[in-house]
Amino acid sequence: MKKPPYATVNKILMAFFLLLGFTGCQKSLKSGEENQLKVWIDSLDRESRKIGSKRSIAILDSVVATLDNQSVIDRIHYYKFMKVLSHRDSTLFENALMYTDSLLRQFSTAQVREQYPTEYSKALLLKGDDLLKQKEFYQAYRNYYKGKSFLTGIGEICECARYSSRIANISYKEENYYQAIEYWKQELKELAECKDPANFQLEFIEKQGGLRNIGTAYILRNEPDIALRYFRQADDFINKNASRFPREKNFIKYARIVILRYQAEAYALKGDTQTAERLIKSCLQHDKDIDWSLDVEKESRLILTKIYIETKQYAKAEEQLLILKGMPGASGNSATLSLHQKLQASISSGQGRFKEASDLLMASLEIDRIDKLKKNAENKSDVGQLLQQIQREHEIELDAEKDARQDLILNFAILISITLSVIAYLIWRSAQKSAMNLRAVTDLNGAITQSNIVLQDTVKALEQAEIENESVLKIVAHDLRNPIAAMISASHLVFWDQVPSYEQSEIINAMQQSGEKANTLIGQILESGADRNKISKIEIALEEIVQSCLDMLSHKAGEKQQKLEFKYEQVIVPVDREKIWRVFSNLLSNAIKFSETGGTIWVSQEKRDDTVLLSVRDNGIGIPNDIKSQIFLAINNARRSGTAGEQSFGIGLSICRQIVEGHGGRIWFESEIGSGTTFFIELPLG
Repeated sequence: MKKPPYATVNKILMAFFLLLGFTGCQKSLKSGEENQLKVWIDSLDRESRKIGSKRSIAILDSVVATLDNQSVIDRIHYYKFMKVLSHRDSTLFENALMYTDSLLRQFSTAQVREQYPTEYSKALLLKGDDLLKQKEFYQAYRNYYKGKSFLTGIGEICECARYSSRIANISYKEENYYQAIEYWKQELKELAECKDPANFQLEFIEKQGGLRNIGTAYILRNEPDIALRYFRQADDFINKNASRFPREKNFIKYARIVILRYQAEAYALKGDTQTAERLIKSCLQHDKDIDWSLDVEKESRLILTKIYIETKQYAKAEEQLLILKGMPGASGNSATLSLHQKLQASISSGQGRFKEASDLLMASLEIDRIDKLKKNAENKSDVGQLLQQIQREHEIELDAEKDARQDLILNFAILISITLSVIAYLIWRSAQKSAMNLRAVTDLNGAITQSNIVLQDTVKALEQAEIENESVLKIVAHDLRNPIAAMISASHLVFWDQVPSYEQSEIINAMQQSGEKANTLIGQILESGADRNKISKIEIALEEIVQSCLDMLSHKAGEKQQKLEFKYEQVIVPVDREKIWRVFSNLLSNAIKFSETGGTIWVSQEKRDDTVLLSVRDNGIGIPNDIKSQIFLAINNARRSGTAGEQSFGIGLSICRQIVEGHGGRIWFESEIGSGTTFFIELPLG
């Protein structure tokens, strides 16, 4: 039982409002709203042929009214689809024209045209179609040419196919089949540039339609073999690409039926009526689910009638003609009536009813004469000539633009010439001044050279003074060492034979600690002298030097109940044994000094490709961020006391860096407050 039309409308409205309710939760997504309107339009497009254009227009208006803010693309989609719906109903022709004009007004600015180039070209296409129906041929083709030129200018070759298809169809209607074939071939070349595999219109409808249309034109040129070749190509294309568009099964089925209908006509033209009859019978059953299949059935019965007449099966021909006359819209125009009369005349003549055949033939000729007079009264265009005229006008416009550009270039060249002349004068003037300045600079260079000589002499004198100062400093430090050592020894002998009081013991301990600190400072002063860069290398096992330091300082670690762990890979390196011992001794001493009682110090020696990496890691107090940058400076404010109050002078690490770099290596550290510090020494193996 067939459902009433209002039930279908209610279903569509319900689906639309469900979609509207879903998207209402996502109004913040602007692009989602724009896409939603397109989804509504696509859904309505599939139902519009069942419910009619007027009801579809009413539904779309009610849906669009629910949109709060309509964007430019929303309005473009709206007016374009309204144009399509109005075009399908002949009573809405004037409305269709108004919708096209409204659509074009959306592209009033260059910004919108550049943002939506494809939509703009389609609007020009629709306007050209309107003008063509109004028999404004020149303006129609001008719109076509304008749209195609715009697309070509921005590199949108794919969309140009729509224009080539239009010109091909017009040429076909004007019976200029050769020109139509060339434009359809051009359309196929342009479609090959399309990059959107989901576009059913361009990727499927237009491609298979172009191949089929070329075959149809070859039938009318009486070249059935070439026509069949193109029909086979169209059929192969459908079979290969049908699976890409599962939602378009009805149209794909319709496309196959149309190809069968034209193949039958081609075989009939070749004289193979048996094959033609077999193929055409496959197209006789109208499928209500497929749009336009009724038209295919009409055309198929017409071809079958002609086949039966040609094979002198007049009874079957008359049966098919009667069915054809009874189909909806079969007698809608004079051309169809004339054709039916001619076919009936052929049948009657074949059955011996000559008077009836003569009357029918005369009546059909009279209809043809009247139609011809009407056509002659109409303006008929020559699409080829009009396009050539429009192209010539476009070339004239381009020449005018070219002349304007050349005038602009000429004026610009004159301006550049004047500018260059001014620049040349300024350069000449500057050269004159430069010559004068050069002489002054030459004199100045002489004075500077003399000053440099004086400065070099001064630097040499300062270097010599530094050497002498270091020498004096060493002498003083060396001379101080013996008295301080004597003072320390004397402090040990003062109470050799008796026990001192508490106050005396404190004084003696203070004297001994001060003496030890003075001795340490004197040692560092002597080590920081000029001979620190004098390195005498010998091949030696580095782990032996490290182990020697560990053995010597183990008693200091023991005093603070600290553990020393040493892991190493055996390696022979060329180093100055005494200086490298001094470096490692300083690092290990610092680790003991700045680690808490009961801590652990890890020493590691790792052999690499061409270097050896030595590291000393502790879990002590770490180095504050504000003194990290001063650690390796000779003069710094990085002095800190150890965890047990040990004194630090702050120049040991400066000496370490000088020694390591003197060996061609590098020294660095990583530290975190409260987590400990790791010092790294990297020395070359060769």
